[in-house]
Amino acid sequence: ELGLSGFRVDAVPFFLETTGVGDHRFADPHAYLRELRAFLGRRSGDGILLGEVNLPHKDQQRFFGGADGDELTMQFDFIAMQRLYLSLARGDAAPLAKALTDRPATARSSQWATFLRNHDELTLEKLTEEERQEVFGAFGPDPDMQLYDRGLRRRLPPMLDGDPRRVRMAYSLLFSLPGTPVLFYGEEIGMGENLAAEGRQAVRTPMQWTSGRNGGFSTARRDRLPNPVVEGGFSPEFVNVQDQRRDPGSLFSFVRLLVERYRDCPELGWGELAILDTPQTSVLAHTCTQDDACLLAVHNLSPEPATVPLSMKHLPAGTRLVDLLESGETAVGDDGAVDLQLPGYGYRWLRVVRPGDPRLT
Repeated sequence: ELGLSGFRVDAVPFFLETTGVGDHRFADPHAYLRELRAFLGRRSGDGILLGEVNLPHKDQQRFFGGADGDELTMQFDFIAMQRLYLSLARGDAAPLAKALTDRPATARSSQWATFLRNHDELTLEKLTEEERQEVFGAFGPDPDMQLYDRGLRRRLPPMLDGDPRRVRMAYSLLFSLPGTPVLFYGEEIGMGENLAAEGRQAVRTPMQWTSGRNGGFSTARRDRLPNPVVEGGFSPEFVNVQDQRRDPGSLFSFVRLLVERYRDCPELGWGELAILDTPQTSVLAHTCTQDDACLLAVHNLSPEPATVPLSMKHLPAGTRLVDLLESGETAVGDDGAVDLQLPGYGYRWLRVVRPGDPRLT
């Protein structure tokens, strides 16, 4: 009735912790999650429980309900998120590729939630100390940008120095990964943080609707706002919804395109992942395949352009790769060989179209 699609369940392992409880009222804490999921299903057939379970992948499976998939509907993939930032810092796709291939399969009714940022610090606690320092050095070298010795209190665009090529590549990569992409408010327009705010509040600044007073969030005095408005190059004067809605070249328009293409490609949510070999360590090439539908995504984490040779020998002669984010297509050779051109921080989504394929592109 209120338009809610579900609920985010915070810190689920601690929520279910029963240490010190001496009786049997909570003999099976996971039974509570099953009951909660069943209740939500009765009240709203398509409602979801999106859980925060910052544990290794193998331990997260229990919170899905295992093969039955009758507990949390979705879980944030913290492992893939942290490895993605390590890949961005290194310009090397290998850490992210390993996280994706190590990710365990789930029941049909369960789903991984992929994300780049949320309302807390960007936690890096599942990285080694050396890896964490690499990410700190790349995206938050100032101690004031760091929090709890394990994370960053920054948003993505400032971490990437506002480089629009790199920002768009990162969001293209997010939407192309198997699972369900999740956005934090303001990501669709490229909001920054305000490090003058305390702790986690740096990324919880007022939404920037317009270039006007307080970004159109409120007409209240600034000292009455829950958190200070972002200042500088990412302030509402330069980053706001109203301006970007009218600009077909804006980040807002690009994210809308990604949403549309994601909805056109159900194999991204339900398909089987395959990582393709490339000679460039900076390039992640992967396919998501469901039945006869296949999407090939290629992303260049380096500022240098790349020609990416791929071998797709299983495809029949006459197969085409049709671009979904722009106009164009590339023919696959009769031997399955194809070369794809990528600019620095470039990205392509390619629909695999076999001869006689009736699917619209």
